[in-house]
Amino acid sequence: MIPSSPPPELHDQIDAAAQRVDELKAEGRELHFSFNDHSKRVEIQVRDLKGNVLRTIPPSKALSVATGDKLD
Repeated sequence: MIPSSPPPELHDQIDAAAQRVDELKAEGRELHFSFNDHSKRVEIQVRDLKGNVLRTIPPSKALSVATGDKLD
């Protein structure tokens, strides 16, 4: 059964991810997530607010980006 709200131990991470979304938007960027049926993997793209792809992020780095870490 899926809980109606996240467990308390995840609240800080959710808040950090939400803050990062706001920061990206202020910088004119957003994260776009999609599922590639061929590779069976999630694809993450950094896009400008017009939808142009600026960068593709490996799934292994997605959490780091969402919480504010910089990519190499």
